[in-house]
Amino acid sequence: MLQLAGRPVIEHVIMRSGAARLIDRVVVATTDRPEDNQIAEWCHEQGIASVRGSAEDVLARYLLAIDSFPCENVVRITADCPLIDPGIIDALLALHAAGACDYTSNVIPPTFPIGFDAEVVSSACLRRVHVEARLTSHREHVTLYIRENTEKFKTANLSFALNHEHIRLTLDRETDYRLLSEVFTHFAGSPELFSFYQIMAFLEKNPQLLQINSGIDRFEGVKKSVAAENRILKWQ
Repeated sequence: MLQLAGRPVIEHVIMRSGAARLIDRVVVATTDRPEDNQIAEWCHEQGIASVRGSAEDVLARYLLAIDSFPCENVVRITADCPLIDPGIIDALLALHAAGACDYTSNVIPPTFPIGFDAEVVSSACLRRVHVEARLTSHREHVTLYIRENTEKFKTANLSFALNHEHIRLTLDRETDYRLLSEVFTHFAGSPELFSFYQIMAFLEKNPQLLQINSGIDRFEGVKKSVAAENRILKWQ
């Protein structure tokens, strides 16, 4: 609910995700914890479809979403990505359809900055994972079971010609918010849906900004979950 360019972060995520031409509906899947009442109330006020479920079993929360709003495929966008690009989402969906895939992403391996990560998974595949995934980390991180068992699924990956995986344009820390504020301030006079390419051009001209939140492992969260199970991440 932090403000960026006069809007809460979640509004940017919803607006940009919904701008993808191949997206039919945006659903916010938040938790049933009291501290997330604000998000649920905001969605209701704005007329945004939403569901509420477990904070720990995020996979079950996704199943609740597709049960409530049936669909053929789900695009997973995490709510800490206020710069998510609708063109990237459309490219992923086109690749997913062309290959008749179970799972399509731009993170195996990652070449886009963190904050532009997106995944497409068929609802049938997600239901299968819901049955097969037993580890806590696989329940928390939704698609980790697929990423650690790619031989079981038909997958595809969207890559960018330049490797920008070291750039952080996500929102997990105060330093992330500082960098995102710089980006949104720069584009204050531009159309709302300024693109991934425009953002990269801005950062190429202002490389010092990348030092604001550099040096953070993009996989720190999932590595922590896996380490708690006394095992090593099979994918990154």
